[in-house]
Amino acid sequence: MIVGIDISKDTFDASWVVSGKEISKKYDYTELGLKSFSNDTPKEAFFLMEATGVYHTLLALRLYESKRQVSVCNPLVIKRYSQMKLIRAKTDKADARLIRMFGEENNPDMWSPNSEEINELKQAHSWLNDQIQERSRLMNRQEAHSHQAQKSTFVNKQMRIQLNSLNLQIKECEKHLEVVVKKHFVDLYSRLMTIPSIGPKTALELIIITGGFSRFEDIKSLSAYVGVSPTNYLSGTSVKGKGHIAKMGNGRIRQLLYLCSWTAKTCNPSCKELNTRMVEKGKPAKVINIAIAHKLLRQAFAVAVNNVEYSANYA
Repeated sequence: MIVGIDISKDTFDASWVVSGKEISKKYDYTELGLKSFSNDTPKEAFFLMEATGVYHTLLALRLYESKRQVSVCNPLVIKRYSQMKLIRAKTDKADARLIRMFGEENNPDMWSPNSEEINELKQAHSWLNDQIQERSRLMNRQEAHSHQAQKSTFVNKQMRIQLNSLNLQIKECEKHLEVVVKKHFVDLYSRLMTIPSIGPKTALELIIITGGFSRFEDIKSLSAYVGVSPTNYLSGTSVKGKGHIAKMGNGRIRQLLYLCSWTAKTCNPSCKELNTRMVEKGKPAKVINIAIAHKLLRQAFAVAVNNVEYSANYA
């Protein structure tokens, strides 16, 4: 039995079928509502929900702790399933039914919570990204303000104060992340640092987004998540689109790997060979850099899963 769950901030809707009859109920997202939901649903049921920001985490954790089978799926998958079914209704009740139908027709992966250290890394990492984005916005405002015909001394001072504060918070957050990683993933961090051109920030980012390289079973899924895997756009004899990378993944690590590719051309033997081959074929610089970034990611994955340091003989 599949129980489809649509979650919002204050309530959640559930849909399941008993003896061919659909049951749909709405519950308050409170301790009392969670208890009532647990009592209403069979223990052998399989619970399926979307990853809705942070709202799904409490319910998923409670179900997991009570030995229930839980799956958390990507909202984009449910959206595409809805489009495939030509479903136009958009209500909480209809969404719960849709999620249940998807679970009945597919075989969703089981969900398990992150470890305490991974949870800490993810939350601190998310906060760091927020602060970096806020700093970028502030710097853009400073640039715009510098072109004012009559600049406000007060506003200029406030911007400087805020920028200094953001820089301090970013440094503190980066230091905290480094402390946590070196405490729980010191060996993995050291091995990643043996890869030529991989620096501290890139090594930290790789460990954080992969959960210590425990989230991905193969390099293809990791490459797709990072967004460095190439795509083709060809169909028949008339559609011949330009190939590009699938930018569906993590932009921050993609940016760091791209920056690493510049130094990898000279200090990383296999990347240097790749660069030479692609230059001889007349490939554009951006294409070459992305290919090198992909190579670095493959090296990092191999170093992590095989528990070995980097070696040019096996790169």
